[in-house]
Amino acid sequence: MRVAYWIPIAMLALVLAVVGFRYGLIRQGITETDVITLYAQKYLRDHADSGALGAAQISDCAARPAERGHLWTWLVVTCRPEGHTDAGSFRYRINWLGGLIEYIAPGEGAPRAPQT
Repeated sequence: MRVAYWIPIAMLALVLAVVGFRYGLIRQGITETDVITLYAQKYLRDHADSGALGAAQISDCAARPAERGHLWTWLVVTCRPEGHTDAGSFRYRINWLGGLIEYIAPGEGAPRAPQT
């Protein structure tokens, strides 16, 4: 019967609807403030682990929206101890669900893969 041909398409549409609903619920509860605070706390840990000079504070971090060329990036959180230049900054690229896309440590030109 011809109805049997539509069953795989209907199942795929159902799976995609459930996944989209799930990600919608996750995204609904995330605010920019939550993401910035989370990565500012990660910056404190990364700064301590790197042995970088200066005292790290949560107020060292600032966020900006991603450039137009980065489709999957929502925010870029940049943390820099007071008195340091851009070469001494920690940079985190964040996706729309609050996940880490890229992490750039001070003095690194190329981004490192996120550690899970």
